[in-house]
Amino acid sequence: MRIQLYDRGLLPGKQLFTDLQALCQRLQVDYDPEYIKDMTRVYAMGLQGNTILLIDGEVVLIDKYPSIKELENILNDYRK
Repeated sequence: MRIQLYDRGLLPGKQLFTDLQALCQRLQVDYDPEYIKDMTRVYAMGLQGNTILLIDGEVVLIDKYPSIKELENILNDYRK
């Protein structure tokens, strides 16, 4: 599972990435999430936002910051 968080470096995005790292470690996800500040790729995909989460190339969240439990549910949906 490839997890990429595109973020402009804002505090909520950084917290989301911290939560992602902790969950990936706890759930023993094979790959570490990536934190990417270069927004050009997602903008080229036609996406706009300050924080964009992609899992396996699929857009999951745009400018939304779920709780850890909600984030865990999202990750578990993609692990199946």
